[in-house]
Amino acid sequence: MDDFPAWNERRVLVTGAAGFIGRRLATSLAAAGARITGFDRTRPNAPGANLEFRQADLREREALDDAVADVDVVFHLAAANGHRASIDEPRADFDDNVMGTVSLLAAVARRAPRARVVLASTRQVYGRAASLPADEAHVVAPPDIHSIHKETAEHLVRHSGEQRGVPCSVLRLTNTYGPGQPTAGPAAGLTGRFLGDALAGREITILGDPGLLRDFNYVNDVVDAFLRAGVPEAPAGTWNLGAAPVRLRAFAEAVFRALDEEPRVRSAPLPPGFEAIAIGDFHSDWSAIRRELGWQPAWTLESGLAETVHDMRSGTS
Repeated sequence: MDDFPAWNERRVLVTGAAGFIGRRLATSLAAAGARITGFDRTRPNAPGANLEFRQADLREREALDDAVADVDVVFHLAAANGHRASIDEPRADFDDNVMGTVSLLAAVARRAPRARVVLASTRQVYGRAASLPADEAHVVAPPDIHSIHKETAEHLVRHSGEQRGVPCSVLRLTNTYGPGQPTAGPAAGLTGRFLGDALAGREITILGDPGLLRDFNYVNDVVDAFLRAGVPEAPAGTWNLGAAPVRLRAFAEAVFRALDEEPRVRSAPLPPGFEAIAIGDFHSDWSAIRRELGWQPAWTLESGLAETVHDMRSGTS
């Protein structure tokens, strides 16, 4: 982002700062001169320079109050991941995504009532698209428990901003990839799993239809969107992120090209229980954030995957 001076000496809290996107965001903010507090129940291996880190749960009131006190901006990325996991453990997903957000916003109201909040949400709240690309006016029809909880967190953040008279915003992320992302487990998602398999010398298995359309954002572009949404002059809003759509098979093949290897891609049926989150083709209309915040993807799929593979192979991510 060009407007780095806007962050100099600003006090910023990043929840989920040990996670893939949160860690990258906190690092970028510190480089821009912000005074960063990272908050996560998991401690990162290397918190980074100019970053105070608090290891605690969002429902620990005293720790959260101390972390929130007098901040200018809260980037709220702490959340449970995994649509399938939310079906098996709905209460845990509710506690992390809804009650964690409730606790955070209550602490903001007590200790930093002028702080704006920027929430990381998901395009999954739209469910199956009635038309493509889907813009922010598209009907919201969450297809699973996790998406319902994320939509609830959106409402809570917007309500908090309205009650305090402070611009608070929501970014609906699509498929994010890049250095440092998990390559196994629920937090890996589709992009992490594809990268992990290819880097380990395995073929990539696409569950379901390999011809489905998706859009993919490199993590630096996602961080840039958060920075733009958090500067003092930014309006309140709910914005999609996105990029030029590609088919799942094409993304998998691009991963192998970044590795300078011949693609090894196969498809397999969706496992039982995945039908509820199978939404068909989806890609977002991100013209609103381009128009209102000046954001657009700077990284192509090829350049982003090349950087990702380089960092993952060298162990620098």
